[in-house]
Amino acid sequence: MSDDLEQLSSNIGKWLGHNISNYWVQIGYLGPETNRFGDHVLTYTRGRLWHRTMSGAWREIERGRDFWLFSVPGAFAWARDVLTRLLPADPDLSAEAITLEFDPEYGFVRHLKISAGHRSASNFDFEVRHFGAEAHPSFEEPA
Repeated sequence: MSDDLEQLSSNIGKWLGHNISNYWVQIGYLGPETNRFGDHVLTYTRGRLWHRTMSGAWREIERGRDFWLFSVPGAFAWARDVLTRLLPADPDLSAEAITLEFDPEYGFVRHLKISAGHRSASNFDFEVRHFGAEAHPSFEEPA
């Protein structure tokens, strides 16, 4: 687990070193939270996080709410919690059940997955499918 935490820390540093002030991600999520199931597009611009709804409109996401875990800093926090809280607290969950991969260029969490077999409530699969180091091309801040 300490190697994973070292990798996490190193990749947070890599991300911060790029000094990216705007970005967008397309996330694929499969897990027990059905309201988040499927593909999602988020953009971070002008210091605010936005989620594109199914209708194509953009809605602002408050820090720590709703789809915030799908942001770059949110995914870093999620990975940290999996490694430091979930894994040590669950004797039935082994390190082999966790997949954690980082983007080689930017350092963000590219893939985070728990595959714990019969423990379906713990299982999820989060994957960054597309990333851009600018605001999403279709983003228009709502009036």
